Amino acid sequence: MLEFRTYRRARPCQHTRGVIRLRLYQARERLRVIDPAELEATYLGVDPETKPVFQHDGVMVWVSDPDHCRVERRGRDLHLVESGTNVLPRARGLEILRTPGAGYRWVHSLDWRWGAGEYLDRDRVEAIVDRAIDLEPWVAVPEGPVGLVHMSYLMWFHNGAMANGAAWPLDGWTEQIATFAAAATYLELDEIADLIGRLEPDDALSHEYWDLSSPFGEDASLIRDALRCKLVEAPGDWVCQGSGM
Repeated sequence: MLEFRTYRRARPCQHTRGVIRLRLYQARERLRVIDPAELEATYLGVDPETKPVFQHDGVMVWVSDPDHCRVERRGRDLHLVESGTNVLPRARGLEILRTPGAGYRWVHSLDWRWGAGEYLDRDRVEAIVDRAIDLEPWVAVPEGPVGLVHMSYLMWFHNGAMANGAAWPLDGWTEQIATFAAAATYLELDEIADLIGRLEPDDALSHEYWDLSSPFGEDASLIRDALRCKLVEAPGDWVCQGSGM
């Protein structure tokens, strides 16, 4: 039987130093490159409901509501804390994007993980992903909260796609295709659900899936971002009765 736990496709990092990027996790146009001359207008005009994050030279600024943002250092789980909080005025995020290399006070995420809140609670996201994979749905039908079960099926598909190509379910697992698509739909990943629904034996969709699910070379980043959103929108879907997780 194939092992689906820790596969990751080796891909070159697509982050280009000096480029300002905007990712919108809840909008049709997900990725944009921002001209520095248009940064202020774009930053101040972006709708927080689209769950935007700006990236510049390794710094990521998340606009979490109309008046606030959070800032993290990409790749090291470091977050900016000022005046004792990681919730900063939105205008401060614009200043940081303009000077990403300045000497800011970065704090490791483990120092504030229980206070991150909203869709930025990265440590809880990673814990749930690990727990979902541990359900091993390829061995037995998983039991647990509805969100966790959906995540277990989607991570099964994802890890198999990264290791063996997106068409891997056609080789003996066709009965699971509808379940994989339903998991993507639950997480509002409609593009992934559509792709799963049109798998082909020649694996023509593999590159499309890799680019869709892991933009900028970050494995499963789109899935993790969708999970972060769903934890806020449907918190009850991720806990068992009597459980505090």
